[in-house]
Amino acid sequence: MMNKKGFTLVEILIVIGIIGLLSVFLVPSLLGARDKGKEAAVKGVMHSVQLAIEAYHMENDLYPLGKDITVKSLCENYLMAGDYIAAVPKNPFTGKEYKDGDLAGKIIYSYDETTGTYTLTGYKRSGLAKILELTNL
Repeated sequence: MMNKKGFTLVEILIVIGIIGLLSVFLVPSLLGARDKGKEAAVKGVMHSVQLAIEAYHMENDLYPLGKDITVKSLCENYLMAGDYIAAVPKNPFTGKEYKDGDLAGKIIYSYDETTGTYTLTGYKRSGLAKILELTNL
């Protein structure tokens, strides 16, 4: 009597099939979780910038003027000059300082002079869908 140890080809194919099915369902959700984490980091950057904007307002009695200003320009032209923020924040999607041309995770500032309100808008990886909108209302 021969005692064979090991797996048959059918058993190995079944295990490979199960692993393939699991990867089809798990990989997209893991990638989505990574983006959710980066989106949460964009929200954190937005809150830091909002605090700097409010500090700017408290000292100057006005908000930074302009529409559709990128976070890099806002920091360099208004917030860093008065030490309201130390440096241009890092973009969680790129891992580098925000640039004017960033699409993923971009943050845009707009001030409406007629109402005296500003809006700070953060976007997802696509640069089209909003993550969060902060305002001084």
